[in-house]
Amino acid sequence: MIGKVISGRYQIIQALGNGGFGETFLAEDLQLPDHQKCVVKRLQPTSSDTFVLEIASRLFETEARVLHKLGSHDRIPRLLAHFEEDHQFYLVQELIDGYELTNEIISIERAADGYPVGRMNESQAIAFLIDVLETLVFVHQQGAIHRDIKPANLMRRRTDGKLVLIDFGAVKQVGTAVVSAIGSTVAIGTDGYMPNEQAIGKPRPCSDLYAVGAISVQGLTGVAPNLLSENLETGELAWRTSPSHAALKYRANVSDELATIIDKLVKYDFRDRYQSAEVVLTDLRKLAPPIAPTILSTTVQANFQGLVTAFNPNDDVATAVSSKVSAMDHRRLSYKNPLMMISVGIVSAIAVMGIVMWFWLRPSPTSKNELNISAGLPSPKYLFLSERAIGDQDLANKSAFELDIMRNEVFARYGRRFKDPELQSYFNMQPWYKPIYEPDKFPEDLLTTTEIKNVQYLRDFQDRFDRNSNTLQSNPSNISNSLCDYTKRLISDPNPPINVREDAGVDFAIVGTLDNGTQITVQSEKQGWLKISAPIAGWVAANRTKPICL
Repeated sequence: MIGKVISGRYQIIQALGNGGFGETFLAEDLQLPDHQKCVVKRLQPTSSDTFVLEIASRLFETEARVLHKLGSHDRIPRLLAHFEEDHQFYLVQELIDGYELTNEIISIERAADGYPVGRMNESQAIAFLIDVLETLVFVHQQGAIHRDIKPANLMRRRTDGKLVLIDFGAVKQVGTAVVSAIGSTVAIGTDGYMPNEQAIGKPRPCSDLYAVGAISVQGLTGVAPNLLSENLETGELAWRTSPSHAALKYRANVSDELATIIDKLVKYDFRDRYQSAEVVLTDLRKLAPPIAPTILSTTVQANFQGLVTAFNPNDDVATAVSSKVSAMDHRRLSYKNPLMMISVGIVSAIAVMGIVMWFWLRPSPTSKNELNISAGLPSPKYLFLSERAIGDQDLANKSAFELDIMRNEVFARYGRRFKDPELQSYFNMQPWYKPIYEPDKFPEDLLTTTEIKNVQYLRDFQDRFDRNSNTLQSNPSNISNSLCDYTKRLISDPNPPINVREDAGVDFAIVGTLDNGTQITVQSEKQGWLKISAPIAGWVAANRTKPICL
């Protein structure tokens, strides 16, 4: 198929994958400027019987109409074309510039006692659920069921950090019709993310909800859902902590409130499950809003910032490893005590006055992106970074993640976008954030002298972090004992070998593979990918490597 032009327009340039019912390719649209890339899915029926092909053709047309309607949603790929050619069925869809959620959710560390460390904390799990369920509300309103929600079918879009739902079951649905016509049955779905009613070929909207719940469980425990044990008495997933009979030990640090919602998402009997995404969203929004809404990137991505030694407002700051960042406290205030209510009112009034004075006295930026405090929107958390010079006392006892957010909030308040999708997703969740400038077009002169000095101070402070323990060195003279050589790294992948690609992204051709423990030489970094010169020239995913530290 490579090099073939189908429908006189789409030239196949790379194979992306294959399954039981078809294949997926990367293609170029020869009729568009710059030969814009797209995704082509081909269904090749196993039977050439005329009756079977007629059934497949009718169902393919129906499913294509559904996909076209679904593609009107911002977080579902658009259907660009569908056609039959040589008794084969083709779908052409929008190519999403991003990476699979799999890259974020696979557990890569273990705690000191040997338990897997999940890549999500509670606030991130809530944000993940809300992100995907908002899309499923639309999907189910159209009368559609995805049938195969799993980490590989959720793409983190680079432009805004949102999760895009891909690979709907249209081609698979046509395939099952072909198989059924010749006297067999087959379920659409993936083990671990597919509930029992779907396994017997009777999916429902709540089957998709089960899959979303299973992914959140994986994020919290660090264990794939098909490896979790069951409660021997009830048959339900025992996901909060592994039972005594389990061969694999795991646990999840989660509140009872969120656990109750997840339990209802992954109920064995579909009748006991949530029946609509809207109801789940209602329950989730009753919980405290998440402070850190994205899955954190790995230590590799955070540590690579050590290559940057001079202040540059266009630099992104990757977040630190999630397993080493404690979940932020979401306790709610109780206002039953009248004295507390009065105290809170006084403090709130002082805070409002302080904010007003800050806007009155601060230097006026050239940006028109002033914060909409007067509209009642919550203000940024670290406004003091623009008011006064900071010191170690302002930064002590803060995690690496909090420090990263502090440093980038200064830019975000002026409307800067971020190349790092996780960082962009965090600020997208802040109601005061109004993005204006692309990362490479951010006007440096917007920052005041105080802000520039504070950003530089934050950078210097972070350089004094012990990158292995995520704590500040008490004696600066000992910093050299924890230095890492970020140009020399080791391959460290949960599922080796790692692929080396022609450029930064999973859409580019594989030029070789590397086994765990292989030392690589890093030349540069781009959007979570490392350009290497040895032992193979190409690009590797940064979160599949680790630094070499003294």
